[in-house]
Amino acid sequence: MVRCVPLSYLLDMPIEISRERLADLLVDPREDLDFEIKNWLDLKGSNHDRAILAKAVLALANHGGGFIALGLTETHAGIVEAPERPSTFDNYGQDLINGIVQKYCDPPFHCSVHIVSDEAGALFPIVHVPGGHRVPVRACRAGPNGSVVQSDAIYIRKPGPRSEKPQTALEWDELLARCLRNRRDEMLDQIRDLITGVVPQVDEPVETDSLEDWIASGFERWNRLVQRLPEDAGPRFPHGHYCIAYEIRGERRQFGPADVPALLRASAVRHTGWPPFWYPTREGIEPYPMDGAVECWLGNDPRRSLKEHDAAHSDFWRIHPEGLAFLLRGYQEDTMEEKPLGLTRIGPATAFDISLPVWRVGEAMLHAQSLAAKLFEGPTSIRFMARYSGLDGRCLISVDPSRSLPHGQVARQNSISLVTHVEAQAIDVNLPEIIHPLLAPLYALFDFFDLPMQLVVDELVRMRSGNF
Repeated sequence: MVRCVPLSYLLDMPIEISRERLADLLVDPREDLDFEIKNWLDLKGSNHDRAILAKAVLALANHGGGFIALGLTETHAGIVEAPERPSTFDNYGQDLINGIVQKYCDPPFHCSVHIVSDEAGALFPIVHVPGGHRVPVRACRAGPNGSVVQSDAIYIRKPGPRSEKPQTALEWDELLARCLRNRRDEMLDQIRDLITGVVPQVDEPVETDSLEDWIASGFERWNRLVQRLPEDAGPRFPHGHYCIAYEIRGERRQFGPADVPALLRASAVRHTGWPPFWYPTREGIEPYPMDGAVECWLGNDPRRSLKEHDAAHSDFWRIHPEGLAFLLRGYQEDTMEEKPLGLTRIGPATAFDISLPVWRVGEAMLHAQSLAAKLFEGPTSIRFMARYSGLDGRCLISVDPSRSLPHGQVARQNSISLVTHVEAQAIDVNLPEIIHPLLAPLYALFDFFDLPMQLVVDELVRMRSGNF
């Protein structure tokens, strides 16, 4: 029997769903260029602590946005909860955080603050710093004695990671280029309001079996890994999954096997909490070489029990240096906790969020472009495939309270395969025009739902800004 959730119930859920997505950041947390970890800060009583937070916010804003998790510290055993946990979270209210932003940042902007629980149930404040700024954000005042933040200084994120002032011409060029791109994106969005752009697809190569063979080998490897697990185990994706795979075609650069891990880490694209092709570094889940490729399976994390391995966080991926990538992931909708609503429950295999496919395929497309730039030189093309299974009986929903959907649009077809072939260099600028025709047949399975182009544009803007 098809179980659909009333829209009125979903409108009461955005905070919870947002916390689920933010909670991805607390699964094996590690600092990155777009994710900073801070100790418990006294933001009410200490000007020094306020300056520490302000510097992190300034650097992340100029980096393109990111997140600050408060209350964690790095030890020899990994990143754990910092000592001196406060009795309340009064020091981390949204008004207080934005008061600090208003005092230190020019131009000022709004940060959102979420209290998010980790897998053990401990709560941590996470500050979301938006990107998309059209000019560099500067510090409009100094911290106490100028020891942390200097007046009129501009801060960026640097490898380490750390927050510092740009020193080289390359660092300044990257910052200014990001601001110019944000202006360009705004201009392109305005143009899209007037006309609908069309990105011509590359002619399909005569021989296309290589990507199909790669996908088949990916499923074969995954089946070997999960065959010892119970049928209903999360890493086996018992309620369905989606697969993203692509092949890059062009002239490959010269590099050795030892260079591959660094190239893959540098190709990461992280706009939402749980990025595709995430390259972990923690022992037990780190990627490893297999049959000439690099392989990673998150469904065998020794730090988590089998019950803790849910479908949305048990990725399996493989990347071959020849330009082939394969990713398998369960539906995030299936990890939502079941909640009673009269006689209706929302649970596994019942929902399909309208935003997530745009985000996930958009991130994967940008990852393909990034990997192509690292592994290849000159013009490159990408054959891209997305396959969804376990769709039968799912209802199309939206967890965004500003979007209204007709009730009861259900898929009755269980799977679909989608394919496109584009120039890699066209992806960044033309991402909405590529994503829309690719995903439209998927959405049409839900009682002929017509995917609006503006929805794709809006969701990709949200994805890139991290405003979810």
